[in-house]
Amino acid sequence: MKILMLGDYSNLHACLTKELRKRGHDVTLVSDRGGYMQTEADMTISRSSGLLGGMRYFYRILASLPSFTGYDVVQLINPGFFKLKPDKLRIIYDILKKNNRSVFLTLCGNDYFFVKDCIDSDLFRFSEFRIGKEPAPLVKCDPQREKGWLIPEHAKYTQYLYDTIDGAMAVLPEYDMSASRHMDQKKLVFTNLPIELENLEFTEFDLNGPIKILIGMRANMEIQKGTARLLEICKDLEKEMPGKLEVKVVKNLSLAEYLDVLRSSHIVIDQLYSYSPATNALQTMALGRVTASGAQDEYYKYLNETSRPIFCLSPLEDETTIKERLRALVLNKKELKQMAEEGRHLVEKHNDVRHIAPIFEMHWHNHIKA
Repeated sequence: MKILMLGDYSNLHACLTKELRKRGHDVTLVSDRGGYMQTEADMTISRSSGLLGGMRYFYRILASLPSFTGYDVVQLINPGFFKLKPDKLRIIYDILKKNNRSVFLTLCGNDYFFVKDCIDSDLFRFSEFRIGKEPAPLVKCDPQREKGWLIPEHAKYTQYLYDTIDGAMAVLPEYDMSASRHMDQKKLVFTNLPIELENLEFTEFDLNGPIKILIGMRANMEIQKGTARLLEICKDLEKEMPGKLEVKVVKNLSLAEYLDVLRSSHIVIDQLYSYSPATNALQTMALGRVTASGAQDEYYKYLNETSRPIFCLSPLEDETTIKERLRALVLNKKELKQMAEEGRHLVEKHNDVRHIAPIFEMHWHNHIKA
């Protein structure tokens, strides 16, 4: 098939693109290369700051539209597949629908319905927007972030997209849990997040010296991901365990640089407000390192998994509880080794792109045929 991938988050579409080409498909990937992550793309369309930057960005997209035609499948990374307002996105979406055989949606990241469920429904016990019924730190420091997702323009556009899309792929359980409430379930399939295991070799870590904890920070996302709060916990623990624990912080590294740093760590702190481990956490496990991330019961139930190789983080726990659980893990090298081995097994079983690409293919074929 001839496939156009529009947009990318954390190498998701780039990873799929490689595997789909191996499987004989003609694939073109268009993205902003993840900014500082510098992921792969066939065509780079990125937005610079300011009014002039926005105008150039929109013009570049319009100038590229004639080449975005004649595909069997167009796969959008998110309803916001370009960094544009809903009215402009709808215009581009309608052109894509008209000039291609089908358009599918990767459910990944925030959209109107997912944010609304985080805020208004009883679907999630916590999220980056709410902890129970209380506003999360992100909302307290930036209330407009929440309001921006819920404006009528976003609601109308996202509803239109959900109604008219040919199909959708949810890559995490929480996206499937939300989308199944708002979209025809015949259109929806749960896939899991794909990662490229061939380039992520498992290696046993050296447990003779201090345990090394790594925290990767993204600019302007420290509160949203909870990494600022987690860093404070880890730094306190480092002071209390001299010679036994080292904490390292990295910011805005390219994907290749970040993977190199992962290999020299024992425990990698991912994020606080997720129900499931995302790409960073999965790559950590693939390399044979222990990840601290979201891993709620819903995640393991979706996978039908009994092993629990992820150090589960939740904002429902206070700092002292998280710190003491982390201290116990640092001191238990046998458990660290076992979690590392089980983590690699989990991603081999559920996240290998060689297993996930066929799910995308089957969903495309079923709905194009229909």
